[in-house]
Parts: sequence; C-alpha cells; structure tokens
Amino acid sequence: MDNSFTVPDYMQELIKASGQGLDKLVLTLAKLLNQPVLVSSPSYKLLSASNRYDFELFQVEFDNPKADNNTLFLCQLSAGTFQARAAGQAIAPAGCIIGYIFILWEENEPQPKLNKTLIDYTASLCAVHLQSRLELKQELSKYKNSFLYDLLYGNLKRNEEIIATGEMWGWDFRLPHCVAILILPELEHHSPEWHLMDLLLRIVEQVFIDIYYKNPPTIVRQNELVILIPAQEEKPSKQKTKILEFAGKIFTHAEATELKNRIACGIGQAYSDAVDLFRSYQEAKVSCEMGRLLNIPVPFFSELGLERILYKHDLQDLKEYYIHVLGELHKKDDSEGSLMNILENFADNQFDVSKTAKALFLHPNTLRYRLNKIENILGKSLADNNTRLDIVAAFKIRYLHNIDQELG
Repeated sequence: MDNSFTVPDYMQELIKASGQGLDKLVLTLAKLLNQPVLVSSPSYKLLSASNRYDFELFQVEFDNPKADNNTLFLCQLSAGTFQARAAGQAIAPAGCIIGYIFILWEENEPQPKLNKTLIDYTASLCAVHLQSRLELKQELSKYKNSFLYDLLYGNLKRNEEIIATGEMWGWDFRLPHCVAILILPELEHHSPEWHLMDLLLRIVEQVFIDIYYKNPPTIVRQNELVILIPAQEEKPSKQKTKILEFAGKIFTHAEATELKNRIACGIGQAYSDAVDLFRSYQEAKVSCEMGRLLNIPVPFFSELGLERILYKHDLQDLKEYYIHVLGELHKKDDSEGSLMNILENFADNQFDVSKTAKALFLHPNTLRYRLNKIENILGKSLADNNTRLDIVAAFKIRYLHNIDQELG
C-alpha cells in the first residue's frame, strides 16, 4: 500500500521562502496571489511588504466588525496620501493576535479572488517569524521593565543609582518627572482583545517620540500602560498644556482604530527626586479612577482637591458623615428626590438663588420656599458657611461612593 502523498507546489514554495526570512515569504505570497501584500504588527506597524512604501505606521478602517481571528475581513488602509482597499487576516497562534497579513488592491479595482487556504498557510509561517521577534523583544525589555517596576513601587532608594541606570536608555532623571497611566477598563490578560494593549503601546510610544524624545520609558502592567513624562517646562501651566497635547494626540489616534474611546487615563504630580516617583504612580492611579467617576477626560491629581481626600477616606466614616449632614433630608424627601435635587443644584451654583432658579426653570420665590423647607428638615441655615461646606462634601461623597443606593 502506497502511503505517500503530494505536498502542493505552493506549500513547497512558501516553506522554501520562509526559510529565507519574512521578507522573502511576503514576496512569494504576493507573487502567488498576484497582489501586493504587507505584514504588520497588531498596532499596524509595517514589518514587511512586497512593495516599497514610505510609511512606518498606517491606519485600518474595518468595513464591518471582525467576526473572529480566523475570518478574512475587508478594510481600508491609509497613511498620509496612501490609500488602498485590502483583505486582512489575523496572525493569531493560540488565539493571540501577534500581527496581520493584508492583501491590497487599488480602490477603483474590483476585489480579487483570494485563496483562503493559501493565506492561512502563509499566516502560520509568518507566526513563526513574528513569535521569534516577539520573544527577542521581550527578552531585551526584561531588564528595563524590572527597573521601571522597582522605580514605580519605591524599591529604589538612591537618586544616583536611578539616574545612572536611566541613562542606559537615554532617560534623564535629573529632570522632574510625573507618571501617567492609560488603561483599558475590563480588559483581561487572556482576552481575545489583548492585542489592543499592543496597539495602545505603539500609539503612546509614537506620540511620545513626536513630543519628547526617543525610547519612551513605558511599562505595561496587566491592562495598564504606565509612562514617565519629563517636566521639561518650568511653569506648571505650560507643563499641563504639553501633557494635554500628548493625551489629546493619543485619543485622536486611538479613535481611528479598534480602541475607539475605550481609554481612561490619569496624571500624577511631578517630583524632582526620582525616588519619589512611586508617589506619582499612586496618584496617577487615583486620578484615573476619579476621572472615570467624574467624567474628566484627562484628570490631574493636583487638581482633584477635596475629591481625592474623600475618595481614599474610610468608607464607613464617610457614610456616617453623609447621614449626619443629609440623612434627614434623604428620609423625608419624596420618591423622586426633588428636594435633594434642588439642594444639589443650589450647591453646584455656588448657593446662588438666581443662578439655581434659572438652572431648574423655577421662579425664584418658588425656589426660596423649597429651600426654606429644606432648612426646616435639616435644622440648619443654608446661609451658614460651615453648613454649605458640609453639604458640598456630602454630595461629593454621595457621588463618589453611590451612598444613596446603599441607603435605599
């Protein structure tokens, strides 16, 4: 019985090409398909192409949401003046995306017939090359990540040591720095969307290079990307403007990708001594959480004020304080919370009757009547500055910790 079988010619050709490197493999696939081909990282950085292109990064606009990692998807590629239609295939060994293959054609041309089996087989060969690159990159970044980890967690105690080590990567820790974090909420490490962290990292690093310098000090911790930003401006206002520019460009680039508006961020305070940067890291995490609660796109820890104290304070103590200040009003209000809503608006409008009446579309006399009713329930004058401070703090506690839901 003859157990021999024939390997298709295209497989033999691709295997032979793969042995000569990724570029040769891509050229061979382009020849077999008679279409331009390019291979990219998960963040759409050009790794190899059958034609010569003058861009390093490109953007991808999907015709439809991707079904899964094994299905070809149609999309539009763009980079500056470059535009092309493409069919894409994820390179995803074990379900984890480590790159993409794109088969291109001109916008005014009909979609070519594509051999899915040929593309799948090439993707499996590309995976070997990309995995090797990824492992090498991970090995090279181990020491850098270890240093940044120790820096962010306060394990390094000598500025001289931090400055000397930072110089290995071109980082000048003689300058003040602050820590910024960007997170993808609810993204887990083994999620099929984990490649989005690679995409975010690529965008952040490219924007950082454009604004600051090469070799950005970044580290990825779970669904959190941490970056150390040098305070190159003497005035805090100018430093803030520069950070807002940095964040704004990241959001703009992300909006054009699968990331869309999923990013949350937070900015810690700048510290002159690198040994204190662990404080900035903790501040950045708090400001990120606070920004999500308060709907602040780019929250700076230095500007959070009372909220940052109330957010980290003992929760039971805060509940007791809230009940002491507003408990009676909470109990005696109607089911719609009308009086509580009036008082909150009154506080939001700096306890100004005219502004509050306009905001609530009420006659000022009607508002005064209801405020008088609130005073009777609370047993306190709303003109008293200490009472006003208590009310402002109580509403912040309510908003930050969802106190109303727990009181019922």
